[in-house]
Amino acid sequence: MPTYLTEGVILRRVDYGEADRILTVLTREHGKIGVIARGVRKSGSRLAAHTDLFARSRMQLARGRGELDVLTQAETMGSAAPLADARRAACAAVCAELADRVLEGNHPDEETFDLVVDALRDCTDSSRDPRGALVWLTRRMIDRLGYAPQLHHCASCSTALLETSAWFSAIAGGLLCDRCALSDPGAVECSVRVIKVLRVAAAGDAELYRRLRLDEASLVTLEAVAERELAQHLDRQLRSLPVLRAIERR
Repeated sequence: MPTYLTEGVILRRVDYGEADRILTVLTREHGKIGVIARGVRKSGSRLAAHTDLFARSRMQLARGRGELDVLTQAETMGSAAPLADARRAACAAVCAELADRVLEGNHPDEETFDLVVDALRDCTDSSRDPRGALVWLTRRMIDRLGYAPQLHHCASCSTALLETSAWFSAIAGGLLCDRCALSDPGAVECSVRVIKVLRVAAAGDAELYRRLRLDEASLVTLEAVAERELAQHLDRQLRSLPVLRAIERR
């Protein structure tokens, strides 16, 4: 079977048979692909350490006869993701599931690959807030789906928004003025600070976003906005979100 090299990050894995695993891998050169890691669950497998969830590796793959390619060699890039922190692991799981759900198979996109890799790295970096990383990835992925929200004018009446709080409506597709907010009881009230963060994310300014210090109240609001958008634009809820919320309630 012909082989090829690629850089990839593991989004999902499922045990298969007695010793194998089926991996969903987001690669830089080939997009999202399915991979089978044969014998990886056997004691002493040299590939086991390179098939951890969220691990970023340089992989050698053999073209399979079916839909799955075969993992033949792998080398982890950088340090292994520390997942002892349940909250960080849960945030990383949401990021990985979101990428898996949104991205189509075999459609390479280097910008999206870097976006997902950076989010997973920030989720497991003790110097970064994983919730901020999750909010950033969600905002960027929603934009890439073609659902960029209206953040400068009322999404209902098109009135220019003043520098004051407004209401975010996933149904309307953006911020609403006080008058139009009455039409959506589920709209989320956003402070001026939150609105500025949403605009930074919409502009795709990753460096500026990373410099922001998000307080607890802002994070709670940004998460609420993101969850309503995901519920509006995805056909079903992400399974990992309730796990994250249960951990945060402890």
